[in-house]
Amino acid sequence: MKRISSQFSLAKCFLLVVVFMFPDVSVLRAQTIKYGDIGVGAGLSYGGFGARLTYMPVEKLGLFGSLGYNLDDVGYNVGVQFHVPFEKKLSPYFTAMYGYNTVLIVEAIDTESSTTYFGFSAGAGVQFKLKEKSFLCAEVLVPIRAQAYTNAVDDLKSVGYEIKDPLPVAFCIGYHFKF
Repeated sequence: MKRISSQFSLAKCFLLVVVFMFPDVSVLRAQTIKYGDIGVGAGLSYGGFGARLTYMPVEKLGLFGSLGYNLDDVGYNVGVQFHVPFEKKLSPYFTAMYGYNTVLIVEAIDTESSTTYFGFSAGAGVQFKLKEKSFLCAEVLVPIRAQAYTNAVDDLKSVGYEIKDPLPVAFCIGYHFKF
């Protein structure tokens, strides 16, 4: 239980840093615009291979949820995006989310098992506007791995399994339509 509360504290700190370091991004000054987008893609912010639905209640602030298949089970994430004002074809943003961020697949001679782990992830992304109502998204995320994942890896190493360490960052890409 302590791990979950510390992850949510990290999320609060990240959000405060974004709001106060970038006063132009402050949601307190944002105008109501209310639109959304739906996209398909691959990566943590899509639940693995899946879809992401984003709602923009005010300018610069996006709330999203995703659902997908993560090579083990159904993966999901919920999070927030802070868009940096940019009027060109490129639109950068910061993101923070909670949900699936690691899958551990163990293959032995006569068995295979896999486990999904959940935690906090944060990073940055960019939207590439293609047409008036469509865009590509690319993100780089830093997942904070759950202690249960670290313990499982340590246990497997102690009995002789070779473990490929995951990259310290995760990449996401998707195609979206505005509505």
